Amino acid sequence: MKGMVFTSFLYLIEERYGLDMVESVIEEAKLPSGGIYTTVGTYSHTELIDMIVVLSKKTNISTENLTKTFGIYLFAELIAAYPQWIEGLKSSFELLKKVDGFIHTEVRKLYPGAAPPKLKCERYTDTTMEIIYESPRCMGDVAEGLMQGCASHYGEKIIIRRERIGDKSGSSERFLLTLD
Repeated sequence: MKGMVFTSFLYLIEERYGLDMVESVIEEAKLPSGGIYTTVGTYSHTELIDMIVVLSKKTNISTENLTKTFGIYLFAELIAAYPQWIEGLKSSFELLKKVDGFIHTEVRKLYPGAAPPKLKCERYTDTTMEIIYESPRCMGDVAEGLMQGCASHYGEKIIIRRERIGDKSGSSERFLLTLD
């Protein structure tokens, strides 16, 4: 997983809980990297999971809620860093439809070795969409948060129903989005 994801998570912790919390989470998680990330570096996704678990214990907020909150935050960070990715797009569904074929292609160009999740989008109507998420990292909560952040960016409200598919490990999930 690319370092930008890790640095964004640490920024979120600092903004919400302060620098002392960042240091405490890094120390308690006993990360192989020591919590030292560069945006272009590649790190094991388990380090992110370890930090989320530690932060959950320290804040008494569920890992699911923290991870979704991080996804919302990460969406804003990505759009601030790469506004050209959304130029001309007028809705969350327009953007979500372009993630796999365009945005993830751009990510791979910018960050050689990046392995973003696969997102297959199918638009049913103007108000509903199905997204199939596939990733061995099983970060569906982050994906859901990213979708929520996307809808918020466009001033839309979406209802997200989610189900695991395949072997039920979380590596494949179906998201059914409905504009509210």
